[in-house]
Amino acid sequence: MDEKRAQIIDNFFNARKRLNIADAVYKQWVFKFTFLELEKDLAENGDITTNSLKIKKKNFKARIYANQPGIMAGGEEIEYFIDKSDPAFRPRLGHLKVLNKVNDGDPFMKDDMLFEYEGDIHDILKSERVILNFLQHLCGIAARTRKLNEKVKTINKDILLCPTRKTTWGWLDKKAVIMGGGGTHRLTLADAVLIKDNHLALFDYDIKKLFSNFTLPVTEYAFVEIELQDSEKLSESAFYLNRLQSLKKLPIPMVIMLDNIQPEKIKKFIEEMHEKKLDNFFLFEASGGINEDNIIDYTKSGVDVISMGSITQKIQPIDLSLEIGKIN
Repeated sequence: MDEKRAQIIDNFFNARKRLNIADAVYKQWVFKFTFLELEKDLAENGDITTNSLKIKKKNFKARIYANQPGIMAGGEEIEYFIDKSDPAFRPRLGHLKVLNKVNDGDPFMKDDMLFEYEGDIHDILKSERVILNFLQHLCGIAARTRKLNEKVKTINKDILLCPTRKTTWGWLDKKAVIMGGGGTHRLTLADAVLIKDNHLALFDYDIKKLFSNFTLPVTEYAFVEIELQDSEKLSESAFYLNRLQSLKKLPIPMVIMLDNIQPEKIKKFIEEMHEKKLDNFFLFEASGGINEDNIIDYTKSGVDVISMGSITQKIQPIDLSLEIGKIN
């Protein structure tokens, strides 16, 4: 893959610059699974167990350890939750000071300390489950992504592995995929024109009719993609996408998603596009039914992007534990 093509893929399929606390929408996702989760966990009466105990010394250190290997993800968000956020956002959680943490994206081994913070024991214990749930889930996604990413990179170092929008934790899941070395694909419906099966059905699956009734909205992030499950419509779609790009002279990629199509058929189609000198005008994406057992076959098919719902679905969380100790 040439450098320009790789750069286009990274620019349009990897929205990592938007996945941080400075982005208002991303911050909402963080709030949902930290601040709001804490409020639900505390209910009306709070942590009645800890509140029932007479604890003479209040200040303690908390350390989070890994019980198995993994990839760190969610550390930045947890630091914001317990330390960097406005106190007005956490009226029922005091200030917990973060002392040490493993950088997001870094690998860790069993028994490694991932996070260390200090504060009132009541605040440490009331937030324990929210913090552990958050980190375990995201570290699990990052670890799975890293494993798959290393597998496909042995075949094609430029291929980008992405999640779909079939996520449980939305943008947080996609951020964890980045920590594992993958991309994001679309974050929202406004990030790309993605013509799917239900859109095609509105035009009786007539490609010509669809593109005759198509008006392109251009935004900062948009690209144009069509999802095809019928291999007979691939060449026709490529023709109209190529014509659209030529007429509009658009500085954005045109993408053909080959959905639930066998790798050998995908490979044959991409070879045909190459013979017609059309492959430089498009990016090719494989999706649908891709798993750990067949991902290498799809990698060898010649696609630029592989999108998988399973990266963020049915994930095995990384087992973590929290230990506390007094501050001398």
